[in-house]
Amino acid sequence: MAEGLSRKDLQAAAEAKLVDANLMLQHGRVSSAYYLAGYVVELGLKACIAKRVTRHVLPDKKFIDALYTHDIDKLVGLAGLRTELKEQQAEDGEFAAFWGIVGEWTVDSRYTSTDDYSAQLMVLAVAHPQSGVLQWIKQHW
Repeated sequence: MAEGLSRKDLQAAAEAKLVDANLMLQHGRVSSAYYLAGYVVELGLKACIAKRVTRHVLPDKKFIDALYTHDIDKLVGLAGLRTELKEQQAEDGEFAAFWGIVGEWTVDSRYTSTDDYSAQLMVLAVAHPQSGVLQWIKQHW
């Protein structure tokens, strides 16, 4: 019996958390909106990683242990997307700026207060229909 989250589960969770982030933003719950938007990126990158896992092959223990991080930069590396990220940043300045905003997110942001402007920028950085971080992630998940 398989345990854990499938790639589809992670994709669906990322999409759902983005809806939640927008709802939180609309209702003035800006710190929660900020946190959830960052969490969308984490889930999306984990869906990219899940795509790389070969069925019926037990991954290396170090790889498995490394998956249990909330560090966006480390997840990009585990997803094998470092080169693609640099290329996208060079090609699309707006994406590069959005990535910079997302790169400031940490799991510890769930414990901090965020101002309205920062939360709006974070949600936009993740959700922008052309240059948003989630749009880029979806190309790889």
